[in-house]
Amino acid sequence: MKTSIAIIGPGIAGITLARALVSSADVTIFEKSRGLGGRMANRRRAGFTFDHGAQYFTARSEVFRSVVERAVEAGNAGIWPNAVHTLTADGLVTDSRPPEPRYIGLPGMSGLANGLAEGLQIRKEATVAALKRAENGWSLTDGEGQDLGRFDLVISTAPAPQTIRLMPEAFSGREALASVRISGCFTLMIGLDAPPDLGFQAARINDEILSWIAVEASKPSHADKAALTIHSRNDWAEANLERDRDEVKAEMLASLKRLLGRDFSNAAWLDLHRWRYANVDKPAGHPFLFDEAFGLGACGDWCLGNRVEAAVESATALSKMLTIRLQGA
Repeated sequence: MKTSIAIIGPGIAGITLARALVSSADVTIFEKSRGLGGRMANRRRAGFTFDHGAQYFTARSEVFRSVVERAVEAGNAGIWPNAVHTLTADGLVTDSRPPEPRYIGLPGMSGLANGLAEGLQIRKEATVAALKRAENGWSLTDGEGQDLGRFDLVISTAPAPQTIRLMPEAFSGREALASVRISGCFTLMIGLDAPPDLGFQAARINDEILSWIAVEASKPSHADKAALTIHSRNDWAEANLERDRDEVKAEMLASLKRLLGRDFSNAAWLDLHRWRYANVDKPAGHPFLFDEAFGLGACGDWCLGNRVEAAVESATALSKMLTIRLQGA
């Protein structure tokens, strides 16, 4: 009988790990919501499309480049933006850095995850709230105490603050988990009646409140309606995470008006999303965490850095160790 493995979280790390192990183990991924991809997320509202999480990703390692190239061939990823300028109070500063391919998922950012997850066993709308020691493994339960099954090994790819709440006190990786620092972000989504002529596809923002702006209609397959996606600064979000949403929205709109000279407060669509865990400020400094005695582990971008590629590198490193372990079982 194959070893049963539960993977908590269907972000890029969880999906990468599952794909690497599915041929040698019985793997089930648990996802608390209905979508895949974690922060590689997209949202459709009133005919508008927003990539409201991660904005793009690069592929610098040979392993991840091969993954991305296959995704591009399959139509699950494409190149965007052609440049990332900087928007300041004095105007737009042109990006003069050497060109580097940047990618997004298609038709939305979660398209990369959806393509990679094809054929995997995923239980959606199943929140793993607790782990309980069972005979030669672990029993998983949801927030209402309902049984989610028994597994030989359990791996969490959720953000470190969520992972540490699941792990037992004696888990060997607790100190590394506790050392991780992750900051939040607010995403402002603006739907427009007409395309804005801003002169760029995307720009970093030099501002006390805002950090990023993307013109959604400039992306492949997003040209249905004009829309803007705006990210706050992470430090500003951390200081304002529990504030009234309307107040946060008003401050972000006011900053945008100062920068662009346009008032978007009466746009056709306005929405705000709060990411409690958005940016890895301090990673764990380990490729992955695994407690051999407990059969519990964790991986994710927060192990190594703040890029999508870090999630793949972390999951790949853990999968190699587990594959050797499974072969010797």
